[in-house]
Amino acid sequence: MAHLVGKPHFVDKRFLGRVNSAIMLGVIGSGLAACIIGAAIYDVGRWFSKW
Repeated sequence: MAHLVGKPHFVDKRFLGRVNSAIMLGVIGSGLAACIIGAAIYDVGRWFSKW
């Protein structure tokens, strides 16, 4: 990586950190939403099976 010495960065480190945080929060939030939806479907299925 000696060819990068002395050259300015193409992306600001703070901006890259914010983008990384947004991506990770999106992944975690969508996983949590999938779990909630799956649990709701499971519960509704159990309610209908008891009829």
